[in-house]
Amino acid sequence: MKKLISLIFSIMVTLVSCNPNDENKQDPQPVMPPEYSMDPNFEDFQADGSQRNQTIENWFYAAVNVGVYSSILKGSLAIPVAAFKATISQDPFFDTEAGVWTWESDFSANSNDFSIRLTADVVDNNVNWKGFISSSSLNVEDFVWFEGQSNINGNSGSWTLFESPQNPSAWISTEWSRNEDQTEGNATFTIEKEGESLGSYIAYSRNESSDFNRSVEISNTQSGDLIEIYWNSELKFGRVKSENHFNDADFHCWDENLQDVNCEG
Repeated sequence: MKKLISLIFSIMVTLVSCNPNDENKQDPQPVMPPEYSMDPNFEDFQADGSQRNQTIENWFYAAVNVGVYSSILKGSLAIPVAAFKATISQDPFFDTEAGVWTWESDFSANSNDFSIRLTADVVDNNVNWKGFISSSSLNVEDFVWFEGQSNINGNSGSWTLFESPQNPSAWISTEWSRNEDQTEGNATFTIEKEGESLGSYIAYSRNESSDFNRSVEISNTQSGDLIEIYWNSELKFGRVKSENHFNDADFHCWDENLQDVNCEG
């Protein structure tokens, strides 16, 4: 009888210990932040000096100013931006030991090879993100090159991007959001690095229901200028405002061929 009771008890212990609800308990998978939260699409403003002439002055002025901030993201911050973009298409796994969702990938930036381990720690309805970047050629291992927060549905959040392993101070911070159906989105990139540009920002917006379905606002603390740019990403027409440059508070427009035109309305 004692042996029978002992056997039944052992079976019950085994069944309890193998309960999949206990063994595989994991946090819900969070929604990945959008690509534009790190790398907004400014391809409409790719420019070189040969394009400048009197008939496309308005578009060219917009392109030059957008290019300055775009070059920061694609230049000085190329490594963390490329790292995040490399994880977007990857399938994550849940690290049961660390209790975090994890995305892993290899990528290249600045002529070097890297690996990224992006983790998402879900706490209630909030997510804490960390991007651990390594490179054997640069002797970098698990440097947190960027980190951030978001809600679990991926509708709003923030990033902090750091300068380098040699100078691990904040370079740029980002606040981003999007609506439920993802037809509207915003991302504001603010320079946090000490210097003349501290506090300067570029705010990127997309609204698929608007004639001007893309816009940026650029604040330059060094020059004191505030530039507003609106354009249509498909038809290419747009407008720009800058009191410092144009000496007025009006919008200055261009058409589908990037030619200067009078603004309507």
